[in-house]
Amino acid sequence: MDTTPLYDLSPALRLMGMGLVVALGPLAWLWLRHQSASPARRLQALTLLTLFLTFDLVLFGAFTRLTDSGLGCPDWPGCYGKASPVGAREHIAAAQEAMPTGPVTHGKAWVEMIHRYLATGVGVLIIVLALATWLQWRARARRWAKARHRCTRAGRCSRWRGCARRARSARSPSP
Repeated sequence: MDTTPLYDLSPALRLMGMGLVVALGPLAWLWLRHQSASPARRLQALTLLTLFLTFDLVLFGAFTRLTDSGLGCPDWPGCYGKASPVGAREHIAAAQEAMPTGPVTHGKAWVEMIHRYLATGVGVLIIVLALATWLQWRARARRWAKARHRCTRAGRCSRWRGCARRARSARSPSP
């Protein structure tokens, strides 16, 4: 009986690991630069960083397309079943030997895989951005719910709108 797995997930897991490593660089830089900033400011910086890197990814995708490197590694998520063109060196050499002017070369394979690594890294940044946005929204909703509960429990106002106005005026410093 053949014990070969139906599908090998190791190239996908290696690609996701490489994307995580690629995303940790900008995240570490952002964290070090904005340690003392407010959560809203950190979220704004993460949003701008993700936007910038997404735009860079689109430009690198155009470069990948214009250099005809889209088939540098014809399978997905890896390159001939490996996580990088280094492991697929023999397969790439055989494909290049079979068709010297074809779409598979070592240089094109690297361009294609770097694009995939960057795309996975940007995907990780987008997931982190979505999670950070949700956590900040949830914290803000909890603060408002607590303020509303305190205001209505104390009987200071009959409607939430008036209570919120009083709460804002109570927080503002008096001259």
